Amino acid sequence: MPAPEFAPPTSPEADERQTLSRSQAATRLKISMGSVDKLISAGILGSLPLQAAVVEHFASWPTLTVRAGELTVLRTAPRAPAYPGEGREFIGYHVDMTDEQLAAASLGYWRSDPDKVVGNELFAVTVASFPVAVFRITEKVKTVTRDGEDRPRHLYAGDLLARLRHGAQVQWSATMPGHLRDRVRQLMHSRVVAESGGPIAYLGPAL
Repeated sequence: MPAPEFAPPTSPEADERQTLSRSQAATRLKISMGSVDKLISAGILGSLPLQAAVVEHFASWPTLTVRAGELTVLRTAPRAPAYPGEGREFIGYHVDMTDEQLAAASLGYWRSDPDKVVGNELFAVTVASFPVAVFRITEKVKTVTRDGEDRPRHLYAGDLLARLRHGAQVQWSATMPGHLRDRVRQLMHSRVVAESGGPIAYLGPAL
């Protein structure tokens, strides 16, 4: 399946308040308090009291619509210790993580469809529906089955194209492929709402 194509974005009006509480941020972002706490714990919204400018930056993001193709989405949580024996320190996301830590945490080990993940090319990492990183998947490198589980998990290799840093700043890859540049830039400023029974979801055109 080819890389996804997105519909054009739209933008809501701005909020001029200087600071916001958790409940005010939840209302402005149209998410639960638990999701706001995830964004705070991951370093995405900063610390309390929340800066209205940062909250408004994310509140202005439109919901991404896939017009053709499909987007692989990892719905992750704030940084936490990794599963033992997998050769990495963390799972999840925090703005302080190095690029290497982020790749190790994001690219495995997931119950997923390897053909879809590799074929979709773009792999978005989200926290509470907000993209924090985008990878270009190049291959599946390993399959494991954890003790006590009967379904395999897959590890992928990929290039980091963009990621979120402190203050809602986006770090862009200097070697991003030209055919993906506009799509990645739109993706990193859009909400990604994808349904799934697990961390990996596949976002395609609405039926």
